[in-house]
Amino acid sequence: MNFSAPAHPENTSSRQIESLRDWWSLAGVDLHYNSNPASLLAETAPAAKPSEPIPVDKAAPTESKPQPTINATERRNFNTDYPENHDKFLALLSMPENLVETQWSSSLVLPAGVIEPEIMTIVGMPEQSGLAQNSLYSEKSAALLANMLKAIGCDSQNTYSASISLARSYDGRIDPEYHDLLTKRMTHQIELVQPKRIIFFGDTPSQLFFNENLLAARKNKQFVNHISSKTEAIATFHPRILVERPEFKAEAWKDLQLLTRI
Repeated sequence: MNFSAPAHPENTSSRQIESLRDWWSLAGVDLHYNSNPASLLAETAPAAKPSEPIPVDKAAPTESKPQPTINATERRNFNTDYPENHDKFLALLSMPENLVETQWSSSLVLPAGVIEPEIMTIVGMPEQSGLAQNSLYSEKSAALLANMLKAIGCDSQNTYSASISLARSYDGRIDPEYHDLLTKRMTHQIELVQPKRIIFFGDTPSQLFFNENLLAARKNKQFVNHISSKTEAIATFHPRILVERPEFKAEAWKDLQLLTRI
């Protein structure tokens, strides 16, 4: 459009006016967001808050506070002031209210053996098939263990057998939150038993006492520090594994030889 050209009668025609109206409509100029006049520089009034619903109960609602999480160890407050006498210690272990493991099973296997033995054997927990005989081991595992001890010149009657957990959990593992508690209890038991040497069977004892998995812990002779002294130890495969996988017996024999070397 030439704005310097003289106006013609058709410029004011109704068709031209309609065209301009259509253009403004397409541009959105005729959209009204607020029908009330207002200054563009005035401060925007705060939006009115919606009215709160009137409670049905006239009593003021009580504030709900989150309850702190308390694990089972804190809730039951297990005694860690263990007796200094072995018989009294066993009496303590025979009372379920003193045991953290009764949270996952009521079938317990207490430690057994002679004091100051040649060998003390420690497993993570009882074998499932040994529970009926109140034994840490199944019949086949117990027979193999006797042969292992005989191979290093130890009479199976001159031993002491114990487990870190007196009960077997449903998945065969011990929750990490109980590791410190059970390690402290077993360390105290070692102090009372006073073994000359210790054999740790399986991965759980290796993790708790040497902070290593079994494959790493079995590479070297280990030592367990307790109150009066330190006791030499090894970590090796559980007898159940050797029954199921006889090809590992040669490796277990190498581990046992660590206890006979000077």
